[in-house]
Amino acid sequence: MADKQRADGWWYPWIFVAGMGVVIIVNGILLYFALSTWSGLETDDHYRKGLAYNQNIEAVRRQAQLGWTLDVAFAPDTASGEQRPGTVRLRFAGPDGAPLEDLAVRVRFERPTHEGYDREVTARYAGQGRYEASLAL
Repeated sequence: MADKQRADGWWYPWIFVAGMGVVIIVNGILLYFALSTWSGLETDDHYRKGLAYNQNIEAVRRQAQLGWTLDVAFAPDTASGEQRPGTVRLRFAGPDGAPLEDLAVRVRFERPTHEGYDREVTARYAGQGRYEASLAL
């Protein structure tokens, strides 16, 4: 009885099987990262905000007519770690350059790509149209 030998190229189909296996594994890894690292970037109340779009444009126009100017600066404190404490300084001036006093100023920092990092503080009056607020970013 003669020995049976495999025909040349018997392993060629396994190249396609291995290639498809690699594609399936890589797609699985990409799917895992796509689902587990989504930042959740979205807008709350998007429908209501969309309806108020023209009102927002009108509010910006009215604000521009006031002629107010705003200077903003952030002075970080020396710190280590993930959060950076510091002071945000704002200076409001009217159209004639005179400082604006007795304003109710709220400062909001948003990080739309990282949930839980938004900060909102009320700034205190520091004189001469300047307002300050301490916060950690």
